[in-house]
Amino acid sequence: MAERTVLSSFYSEADAKRAEQQIRSLGIEVTQVSELHAYPGDRPDVRAFPVSGKIPGLASLTLNTDPSSRDASVLLATDPAASGMTDGAGNVTGRNFLLTVVCPEAQVEPVVGIIQDCGGYT
Repeated sequence: MAERTVLSSFYSEADAKRAEQQIRSLGIEVTQVSELHAYPGDRPDVRAFPVSGKIPGLASLTLNTDPSSRDASVLLATDPAASGMTDGAGNVTGRNFLLTVVCPEAQVEPVVGIIQDCGGYT
């Protein structure tokens, strides 16, 4: 039996999780909800404390990210959002929750219907 992968995006994690639960009720087991981020790297465990003078770099302070190397830190600092002077604040806005579903070919249409009913985009 052929399988298909359905990728969809949502504005909120709650909507994505609700769609995932409904899809799982169809007997589909392979699903995943992920959050998309504007910048690579993990979010720092501890926020930088500027008064102490221990700031790893501008990107970790203003973009809430932990660059993987000094080069990545310098490159991220060139983003206009790093200065704090942009209205987007460096955040991914919009549909930044990804629902991935692997299902049999015959169940693609019901899966897409559930996604659309829950406010997702495929």
